[in-house]
Amino acid sequence: MPVYVDFDVPADLQEDALDALEVARDTGTVKKGTNETTKAVERGTAELAYIAEDVQPEEIVMHLPELADEKNVPFVFVGA
Repeated sequence: MPVYVDFDVPADLQEDALDALEVARDTGTVKKGTNETTKAVERGTAELAYIAEDVQPEEIVMHLPELADEKNVPFVFVGA
């Protein structure tokens, strides 16, 4: 498990989160990538942040869980 992953997300919850992402994608408001996600969380426009568990190097997304907690944005870790 990567250093930045604080908890295991059950497979069924990951699947439900990814299904919700597919629905949200049709709205055109989904932000992609670390930079856009970080900006959305900082600005308070993010409703849910998805963080991949397999990012290399880990430092790229290591700040996101702490930032999301600070800004009260829920987040979920998703596998590949």
